[in-house]
Amino acid sequence: MRAALFLRRESGSRRVVVWLRMIRNLLIAVLVILTAGMAGFLAYGQTGEALPGTKVRKLPRVQEETLDPRLDQAGKLPRRVAVHPANTMKQEDKDLAAGTVATIRQRAAFFDLGFSEGDWQQSQLDCPALAQHLFLRFTRDRGAGDVSMFVASIPRGKDGRVRVIPILRRGYALISPAPTNRLTIAAFNQIRAEERMGEKADWPALSLCYAALSSARWAEPHEDVVLTPLGSETLELTENGGVSVALELDTPAPGRWVVIYDRKGQLSGTEYTPFGNETWRPLPPTITEIHGRLLPPTTDVKGQPLPLGPTPAGKPLPTGPGPTGQPIPPTSPADSQTKPQ
Repeated sequence: MRAALFLRRESGSRRVVVWLRMIRNLLIAVLVILTAGMAGFLAYGQTGEALPGTKVRKLPRVQEETLDPRLDQAGKLPRRVAVHPANTMKQEDKDLAAGTVATIRQRAAFFDLGFSEGDWQQSQLDCPALAQHLFLRFTRDRGAGDVSMFVASIPRGKDGRVRVIPILRRGYALISPAPTNRLTIAAFNQIRAEERMGEKADWPALSLCYAALSSARWAEPHEDVVLTPLGSETLELTENGGVSVALELDTPAPGRWVVIYDRKGQLSGTEYTPFGNETWRPLPPTITEIHGRLLPPTTDVKGQPLPLGPTPAGKPLPTGPGPTGQPIPPTSPADSQTKPQ
């Protein structure tokens, strides 16, 4: 009985082993089939072919870089400010300016600019970024250290008011340099509000206009000129959500400007580095002058070339008799340095 029971147990364990082997082989086969199917699917995907019984649809392209909406207007306006002397202004602009002379004189008297005294030069600034305003620059130059300068802003429509932005009074800034003081910045923000720009603008074009309005390094032109940046400007987003514009300008307002706007589009601060001296103007053509001594001649009086190289050192030997009256015997290669002469 024990032997029969042992044989039954042994045969049962063998059956379990056989079943386990069959299950293992089945799992291996399923794994091989799945691997082959995945390889084929990847092959079809790499070659761009569709699997049988399926439809392929291209996914829309995803834009990798998403631009800030505040920058979507940058580059839409021309990068220039046209400067027109008074005699080249359009007639409609002359008429608008003539109708505001009394108001400009009143505003200028508030800052004691002496607008009713002396000979003032006038020019117009044509700013594409602030097209709803007429800007006039006034300059009175009485020589070095006595220059007065201001800008008048005149709205073209019914909204807004005439404003005066002082720049120099007899050679001095009223509060601080006009490009960086709060009075100029506040007036500029009020002008922008009258333009109804909102939080978006063409920031480089707007910054160029601010530079033309506030620069103290200004020379009134005698004919139409155009103020343009030197090279390309730098446009960056600040950490607090604002916009920073850096640009460099040539005459009539030479210098490097950094204009900063806050997240609401308001001008919040500026940095200005002038180029060159306080009175900037192009240098005249230079004439090269020769300094130093002339080189010695290379030929003698007869036209023969002189020997080149350093002058031989030492003194020539005497040709006459020695001090004792006896002639000096000639030297020969056989004489040594120790042999008495």
